[in-house]
Amino acid sequence: MDRKNEFLAKLEQIQEQAQLTLEELPLRLAKDRLRLIIGLARYLKTELQLRAEELSVVEADDAVRPRAAPPA
Repeated sequence: MDRKNEFLAKLEQIQEQAQLTLEELPLRLAKDRLRLIIGLARYLKTELQLRAEELSVVEADDAVRPRAAPPA
């Protein structure tokens, strides 16, 4: 699975788990699902941070790399 699809699947999991937590009242199940939601949110936060760092590196490389002169 590529990173984009994995990221979208994790977002879908968050939505599903949050909805199930709202619909089910037993405290034990709610706590377990909330722990899963917290874990998924942490995963997505880390993924976004890594992507931001990757973009910063690419942008820095582009800024350092000399641009080719336009054709005359």
